[in-house]
Amino acid sequence: MGLKGTKMHKVIIVGRGLFGSAATRHLAERSDGIVCVGPNEPKNRQTHTGVFGSHYDEGRMTRVVDPVSEWVVAAKNSIDRYADLEHRSGIKFFTSSGYLGIGDPTSDYNESCAAAGAKVGVAIQKLSSTEIRSKFPFLSVDNNSDGLLETETAGHISPRAMVLAQTKLAEMAGATSVFDQATKIFHTSKGVEIELTSGKTLKSEKVIIATGGFTSACGLSPVDLNLRVFGRTIVLAKIQGSLINELSEMPTIIHCKTGAYILPPIRYPDGNIYLKLGIGTNSDTTFTTLKDLQEWFKGKGSEENRREFSEFIQNLIPSLSICANWHTDTCVVTQTQNGLPIIRYVDEGKIVVVVGGNGKGAKGADEWGKVAADIISS
Repeated sequence: MGLKGTKMHKVIIVGRGLFGSAATRHLAERSDGIVCVGPNEPKNRQTHTGVFGSHYDEGRMTRVVDPVSEWVVAAKNSIDRYADLEHRSGIKFFTSSGYLGIGDPTSDYNESCAAAGAKVGVAIQKLSSTEIRSKFPFLSVDNNSDGLLETETAGHISPRAMVLAQTKLAEMAGATSVFDQATKIFHTSKGVEIELTSGKTLKSEKVIIATGGFTSACGLSPVDLNLRVFGRTIVLAKIQGSLINELSEMPTIIHCKTGAYILPPIRYPDGNIYLKLGIGTNSDTTFTTLKDLQEWFKGKGSEENRREFSEFIQNLIPSLSICANWHTDTCVVTQTQNGLPIIRYVDEGKIVVVVGGNGKGAKGADEWGKVAADIISS
């Protein structure tokens, strides 16, 4: 949608990902003069010359339980609003497949998750290794494993669909979407100006920067946020035939000892069904430049990760050994120093940042966007 560059808007949100689209909706449902700026997902990654988004995916884990109370509260508040967002937008993005944490004696992850979740009243169930095998017979777990199960409020979301839902509701409330990339944000005597790749300039009283892993590389924040942005290789196994039924009741999974996160079979835009796996490793590369980030998103990730992750998941789910098609994809994780999103003013009351999903920002994205909207509205 076109805008006249001379018009002064109330708030411009730069970034149309999970945080930015949420902040836009919350602001638009309170006030007029709200604009969200950001490009669409590129049709061809290889020829794309701009920024990318890690929400270009069909599966992100969502659950209330977490070892850290701030993440628990944000997730619960967001998940409580999922049904309303889906109903009002007409766009389904949440699948309540449940969540299973697979623990062992070397990790207190499940115990910490249970304690933090209990404080907000989330329904959880502790499982023995025998109970894990009984409930999920496709899993091969050690006798000393334990399980933490969350149902109803847990499962997975489609990041793409959630952004579409937030954007639709924001536009229904009067917000304007500008499908362009911001290249520069700077102060003027009256507010903030944003230069776009199209050559246009937008003006606003205030700005929210929600540009994820590209924030530092594109120099959009007026202060150094001390972010670490690193690449994550994702492995996808194509699920066909008998595996579709065998894994039909599979929850999202975190394997506490390794930190692996596993998404159940999900249908992707190419029409195929994939099971997704990711594991953070010490070999994950840190990126600081726009060029390096662009090359990472255009690449296939780490071949070593593909081999190691494929072997790991076939040990956990032995029936996956019959899968003939395995491939990789790439995304980035934006990590902050304290492990929580940075949501605060970064100048003289004109620019707020909301950045830093720390590898688990999707589940509570609506709440983190609301916090940013609350701050800039106060």
